Amino acid sequence: SPEAFLQEAQVMKKLRHEKLVQLYAVVSEEPIYIVTEFMGQGSLLEFLKGEYSSMLRLPQLVDFASQ
Repeated sequence: SPEAFLQEAQVMKKLRHEKLVQLYAVVSEEPIYIVTEFMGQGSLLEFLKGEYSSMLRLPQLVDFASQ
């Protein structure tokens, strides 16, 4: 439900860790927006398809998948 999503977003805004993308805000009116910190390498999908993907080893990929 939208209410459950907004409640979870409030919890996510409080999370702080160097490995987490920071959630700054959620616009709850249509259109809905999720505002996060800038990711220099783009999305995880873009990163995995990009030039750095060949440098990743199996343990790192497994770590990504487990998260």
